[in-house]
Amino acid sequence: MLGSTVEALQSYVLNTGVIGIVEGVLGILACGGILSALLGRPGVRAASTVAVIVAVLGLFVLLVANKLEWRRRTELDRRLLLRYCDRLHERCNFTWRISDWRQVVTIEANGDTHDKITFTAVPTCDTLDFLTFWEGPNWDWPERCRRKTDVHVRSVEVEGEGGTRFDVTSRWLSRGRLKVMVHLSEPALRDSEISLIAEFTFPAKCLPLVQGSPEEFVKKFTPGPEHLEYTVVLPPDCSGYWDGVGLKSGTERYSIQRRTNTSGREEISLVADGVATGARVGMKLDIK
Repeated sequence: MLGSTVEALQSYVLNTGVIGIVEGVLGILACGGILSALLGRPGVRAASTVAVIVAVLGLFVLLVANKLEWRRRTELDRRLLLRYCDRLHERCNFTWRISDWRQVVTIEANGDTHDKITFTAVPTCDTLDFLTFWEGPNWDWPERCRRKTDVHVRSVEVEGEGGTRFDVTSRWLSRGRLKVMVHLSEPALRDSEISLIAEFTFPAKCLPLVQGSPEEFVKKFTPGPEHLEYTVVLPPDCSGYWDGVGLKSGTERYSIQRRTNTSGREEISLVADGVATGARVGMKLDIK
């Protein structure tokens, strides 16, 4: 019994470090102070109340410090993983192309968005273990919104098969761009098709648009995809204007249509074929 207790204590110390020990001590002091405040004499109660307040504040400060330290370590691990995967991409010639890209951006009244991207990637190397892509706001987005962003990537479900999630590593780059690296369950062979669904939650991604400023919804691919669909679902009770961006020189064929979906919301959809490599193609939207 004693041996098990000591072993558990050693494991706790190794895993939590000094901060964990101090947290435990402060927790014990807080509990003791509470009991003294409830059961002790008036003078003892007053002192115990002060002790409880100090212990709780100290515990809060340590918890915040501990959270910041783990966040720093996680960011370091994420940065190193992406760095070495980029090195592998360069040295081992890990390459792929996007053959089909279909993105739906649903905008809420407060500017928050839910992005759903369904795309097909084709390896142009012998084997492919991971692939990357970028997504993010198209304006000087506040850094405080990054922590509220969420992303999940899963396979496409076909006749009951698929739909499972993949491991994802993400990191914010310059100008609010989120780099997403998808780690495939098993290597994909040359010329095979990888069909994935990526879902994002972005707070205030389209805030300038709902506040009355025109905003561009554009994509850029290297190499360019054979087929692109980009749909923007406007906030409730809103209607929009649009102009094409880079479509005449950047695509073989394109069309832009306005329609009302089953929820009664207006959506504007771009369909383009033969998107040129490196071309910025998309739409500039404005809300009426």
